[in-house]
Amino acid sequence: MALQKLNLTIRRGATNIIPIRVESSTWKYAQITGVEQSAPLRVTAVEHGIPDGWRAAMMNLALVGDFAAQNNPPKDADLRAVVVVDADTVEFNAINGAGFKAYASGGQLAYREPLNLSPFNGVRMDVKEKVGGEPILSFSEGDGLRLDGITNAVWFEPTIEQSLVLAAKTYVFDIELLRTGGGVEPICSAESQLTVTPEITTTE
Repeated sequence: MALQKLNLTIRRGATNIIPIRVESSTWKYAQITGVEQSAPLRVTAVEHGIPDGWRAAMMNLALVGDFAAQNNPPKDADLRAVVVVDADTVEFNAINGAGFKAYASGGQLAYREPLNLSPFNGVRMDVKEKVGGEPILSFSEGDGLRLDGITNAVWFEPTIEQSLVLAAKTYVFDIELLRTGGGVEPICSAESQLTVTPEITTTE
C-alpha cells in the first residue's frame, strides 16, 4: 500500500507526547445505521470495531456533503480522526453536523485495520534536513519512541533535551518497525515531515 505521509509538530524545550496510529493495508467497513444532526457529528454503526483516535472515512453518505470520502478506497484526505463514544457510536469532533439533512439510510464507515504489533520488538526513526541527508537526531525503542501493542500505536516521546537539539524549522523523517528475528517494515513515507516550533520562555 502507499505509505501515509505523516506531519508531526513538536515544540522546543517542551514535553511532547504524540501517538502515531499504525494502520495495516486491510480496509474494514462498518455499516452506518444512524447520523445525528449534532455538533460534533455523531454516527451510529453497530459494533464498528474502530479504536479510539483512529482515522475513518464516511462513504456513500451524501448528506454530509464534502465531508464524505471522494475516493474509493479512501485516500488520506478522506480520513478523519474519530472519538469512540461506545461500541456502536463514534463522533467526528471537527465536524458540525447540526445543519445536515436528516439521515435516511445507507453509508459505511471505512478504516484501515490496526497493524498487529506483536511480531515487532523495536522501532527507529531518523530526523534529517532532507531526504538522503545525514541524520541530525535518531530515536529508538525506549529512547524517544515506544511500541504500544494495546493501542496499536508508536508513541513519539522526545525528551526536552532531544527537542533542543533541533532548530525551529521543518525536517523529514520516517519510522521503521523492527521485526523479531529480522526484517524491517516502514510505517510512513520518507517524505514525512517533523516541524519544530520555537520557544520564547527559556528562563529556568
